[in-house]
Amino acid sequence: MTNKFELYKCKICGNVIEILVSGDGHPVCCGEEMERMEAKNDNQNSVGLTEKHSPIIEYDSDGNVNVAIYNHPMEDAHYIMFVQTISKDKNEAKIKYFYPNEKVQMSTDINGDSISARSYCNIHGVYLNQ
Repeated sequence: MTNKFELYKCKICGNVIEILVSGDGHPVCCGEEMERMEAKNDNQNSVGLTEKHSPIIEYDSDGNVNVAIYNHPMEDAHYIMFVQTISKDKNEAKIKYFYPNEKVQMSTDINGDSISARSYCNIHGVYLNQ
C-alpha cells in the first residue's frame, strides 16, 4: 500500500518518485521494488552532522509562508535538491528545485494554519519539519 506524498527511491539507479494517488501496489524500478524514504528531522535533535537539512518554516504578516535551509553546503557533490511544502489537509503542495551554489529559500501561499515542509539532500535523504 502506498500513500499520497510518500517518496520512494530506486536502490539501483537512484530515481526518486512521489506518490500522487494512494494505491495498493508498490513502486518498481530497474526490476526491483523501490524503498520508501523515511523523513528525518535535525532541527530538534542532532544527528551528528554539522550541516542542517530540515527546512525552517516562518510565517510573515501577510499570511505567506517562507521556507529556508541556512546551514547546508550547496556544492556539486552535496546539495539540497528540492524543498516541498504540503498543507495540513494534504490538498495542496508546492515544490521548488535547487542547484549547486543557490540559496535554499522559497515562499508559498498554501492556505491553512500550518504546513509541513520537507527537503531532499542528494547525500543524506529526506528531512521534514511540521
